[in-house]
Amino acid sequence: MAEKRKVLQRYMKNLNDLKDELKRKELEKKMKELELLQCELARRQERSGTKCAGGKIKELRQQKLRKVLGAYMMTLEGLLCDLARRQARLNGDKGRASESENLPHPQMLEEYTVAFCAVGEDGRELLEAALSARRCAYVPYSKFKVGAAFRAKCGRIYTGCNIENVSFTAGNCAERCALAKGISEGEKKYTAGAVVAYHPDEFTTPCGVCRQFILEFVHRDIPIYIAKAPPPEQENCIPAIQDDDEVLVTSAYHLLPYSFSSFE
Repeated sequence: MAEKRKVLQRYMKNLNDLKDELKRKELEKKMKELELLQCELARRQERSGTKCAGGKIKELRQQKLRKVLGAYMMTLEGLLCDLARRQARLNGDKGRASESENLPHPQMLEEYTVAFCAVGEDGRELLEAALSARRCAYVPYSKFKVGAAFRAKCGRIYTGCNIENVSFTAGNCAERCALAKGISEGEKKYTAGAVVAYHPDEFTTPCGVCRQFILEFVHRDIPIYIAKAPPPEQENCIPAIQDDDEVLVTSAYHLLPYSFSSFE
């Protein structure tokens, strides 16, 4: 068994070495092509004179050439970064998970807490819509009301509340209720969301199923505003959220950083 393990380790090392060699060859090839393009651009700039009809054509050609050069530079930067990561892993260095190409959506929005009065107008509007929807929650069993609101790409806000059932599993969360409204009307892209519920000690964030459901309908990271609703004895107070109340501004990718994003 130990011998088989050693053979497998040698095989994996050889495979990684081959991959690195292919990357280096590809990098050398791109570097040569880049040098040729830079030389061509330099010659064209030397030949270009005063602007005229012919000069316009030359300028357009140079612009096109610059775009090609830019594309090559981006490719080269990617190759250099990949080679650096591979070399670091071979040396035993720990890489940052957000830089891995094998993980979904590495680009995340900032996550922070802020006073309600400092939240942008869009965020406050979503939180207030979620509070309004929460009043319609059907929770005869848990007595735990949740409200949610999501802004579609068109700008319209869709709201939802949690709906319980005596069968328990037949119930529905506020987040999925809100999104289902919009999806049923043809809105399949969303730009922001909000969730409110009352818990005396902590914020109430979406459950795991809702997090996966939210990610199905976002094409890049979107902010999710989380706030506490007023306690039951103050449920009808106005305003429901005070200016100095804390709001958690998180995001879809922060809520589920390692989501299941592809079945292929």
